[in-house]
Amino acid sequence: MDGMGRQRPTSHGVALDEQMFAAQAAAELLGIHRSTLYLAVRKSKLVPDAYTPGGHARFRRETLERFSERLTLDSATGGDGSISRAVASAIASLSHFTKLQPVCEAVVEAALIACPGFETCLAVARDDYTNACNDLRLLAERGLPRRLLQEYHWLRRRPGLDFVSSMVARQQEPFYCYDIQVERGAVPEGGLTALTDAGFRSCAALPCVYDGVTLGLLVCLGRAPCSVSEPEMVALRNLADVLTVALRRQRRDEATLRQTTAISELMRQTQLAHSGVSSADDLGAARRICQQGARARVVREWGLAGAATSAPAPLANLLRAAASTDTPQRVEWAEGDGARIALAIPAQAQDGHAAVGAIWLRQDLCSGMELTLLQVYAQVCAAIASR
Repeated sequence: MDGMGRQRPTSHGVALDEQMFAAQAAAELLGIHRSTLYLAVRKSKLVPDAYTPGGHARFRRETLERFSERLTLDSATGGDGSISRAVASAIASLSHFTKLQPVCEAVVEAALIACPGFETCLAVARDDYTNACNDLRLLAERGLPRRLLQEYHWLRRRPGLDFVSSMVARQQEPFYCYDIQVERGAVPEGGLTALTDAGFRSCAALPCVYDGVTLGLLVCLGRAPCSVSEPEMVALRNLADVLTVALRRQRRDEATLRQTTAISELMRQTQLAHSGVSSADDLGAARRICQQGARARVVREWGLAGAATSAPAPLANLLRAAASTDTPQRVEWAEGDGARIALAIPAQAQDGHAAVGAIWLRQDLCSGMELTLLQVYAQVCAAIASR
């Protein structure tokens, strides 16, 4: 309120007070000419926090400090050169770091440098276990307010609500929104509520897709309307590709470690079977090791004494074909929650042909060791059946 009890003019919910900087004072604080500051505002590189009734821009100290940090890597008005340097830095992180976290940190940093109209950036991964578009794991962030995080988790408990993240993960297409308040019809209800309640006006979300599967998302948010230029769009797509490579590498490395451990455990089971040390549930234990290590939906055997007799039709047919032809078999098909892949390989049996096999969601086949794991499992089954 002013001295006469009137409400101060506001913009974006920010009251004009003594903490706000006019253009000349802001330029002096940043160490640039006022005309350069005006150009940065016109190009959405620097977004004012408020405007006076006469249309003059005002800036918070925090806004100017964030912009000042970017000036160490960029010119005030940006440019393709600064965008290229930001993307190149993120790409270089793939060779500098083997872990996922520092690559994600480099990607979100680069996104905010390349697109300074945004103030917040998130790198998130899809949950590998549930395969649900709304089950996201936060990998890295810059400028994420706790309120948005809490709002998202609270709204997720309401059935039927869709979000920008889930829409992009499902459609596998980038989404850009210059102004949420203007383009309300383009934003899903859950995303509209969460973003507006947290004070955001603009959004860009890009999927990280590999082999038809969304592995994660790169999301940028702004508290003011933000028009993304063509060079900035290209930069965001390139950064989403960097994140995709990092996510793919992480999933492959995790799967390789998990399956290597399972192979070692199965080889130990084989040795125990050959040595005569046994239990009533040897085959069941081996099956569980194989299924958990391979992250398979189903593991079954055919033609082995004590083996499971029931299997989904595609796998049952594949097991019979592998046993009768003595060659590995593979088939793919689609179901409501994603593509399926089944593998079956021959197994040794004293009383005739046999085979073992498994069914995966296609996205879970990521290490290249799944066939090796099945081969070791076949050896365990043969050793157990021959006792």
